[in-house]
Amino acid sequence: MSESPVDVAVVGAGLIGSAAARHLAEAGASVLLIGPRPGNDQRVHASHDDEARITRRVGPDPVWAALAREAIGRYADIETRSGISFHTPCGHLRLDPSDNRPGSLLSRTREVAAFSGPDIEEWHADQIKRHFPSLAVDRGTVGHWDPAPAGLIHPHRLIRAQHALLRRSGGRVVETVALSIQRRGGGFEVHDHLGTVHRAERVLVAAGSYTARFPLTPEPLALDVRPETVLLANTPDPLRQELGDLPGMIWNFEPVAGAGSAPVDSVYILPPVRYPDGRWYLKVGADHDRDQDVSTREAMHVYMSGQGSASTATALREVIFRLIPPLRDARTRSKPCLLTYSPTGYPMIDEVDSGWFVAVAGCGKSAKSSDQSGKLAADLVSGRSWSGFDRNTFRALRMPSAQG
Repeated sequence: MSESPVDVAVVGAGLIGSAAARHLAEAGASVLLIGPRPGNDQRVHASHDDEARITRRVGPDPVWAALAREAIGRYADIETRSGISFHTPCGHLRLDPSDNRPGSLLSRTREVAAFSGPDIEEWHADQIKRHFPSLAVDRGTVGHWDPAPAGLIHPHRLIRAQHALLRRSGGRVVETVALSIQRRGGGFEVHDHLGTVHRAERVLVAAGSYTARFPLTPEPLALDVRPETVLLANTPDPLRQELGDLPGMIWNFEPVAGAGSAPVDSVYILPPVRYPDGRWYLKVGADHDRDQDVSTREAMHVYMSGQGSASTATALREVIFRLIPPLRDARTRSKPCLLTYSPTGYPMIDEVDSGWFVAVAGCGKSAKSSDQSGKLAADLVSGRSWSGFDRNTFRALRMPSAQG
């Protein structure tokens, strides 16, 4: 079975793909967005079935900061026009050891903060404790306070908002798994697991880690799929009151010795958020899994069907109990996550063959800036120039064996 062709088929209905499809449709293209429904029988998983992600303007990398600033600036418009609220502007706090410590990113963070907004403040340890007394901050720690609109986004709601605006502009969303993409004549065919052939003049692949597991690009891209375990700490009402109004945080610190299988020296922390089970959880995560195999689709399914890495969960418990002492008696559980990295540490947003585009590799930082990554991809597909971003930064890199 096949359908009438559209201008653009977007393969991957996550944060970046949904944003790109919305921008394309609002620019006048006929768009088909293809992505699996949760619990599909093809064992394709979202990167992380989650309720909140950090959004911020401050960090050590100016490219990621610029992507985030552009995306954050459109949150209110997306919320207003879709009628779906997804943004909680509770602020963000970045914590770094002093710049005389090995590996400190404080100097680079200061440089980015200077361009990110006049309302961003630098705090010493006493100021941090005064604002957030539940945090166990080491002396010498330097904080950068990034006020609203920094805070949290709720990814499921953001995706729903993007889809609502996509449909309003005439786009369609099909819940199915794209198994392959083939060039046919002057266009493309996207074959899905139901036997349907979706035809398009151009195709944009935004399939995250599964870009590396299905034949969706003309040649394999240099994508590194990594597992990451997150820890959820149950925070009932009395504990939330003791914690106070915490912001989203990225916390770099002296390594915690003996934590799990290896020391941990950096985590991200999200304040308590209500989850579908009705409970409130504080989330902490780190790029720390070293004992999990995700080298194949089957291995990814096994990992994503479990609770992540037990050793990473142990490490995160020790860390979070040290950093936020009121959590010492909190009940915790762990969940798995998949991250996709490029060799450059930036997304690949590029035309890999005539009419065949990609927007992949969030590198663990893309949720907050997904609307801007999607806009860059949409502009590229539509032949529009980029303003303020260098295409070379986002070039797609092929696997060495595919480079000839």
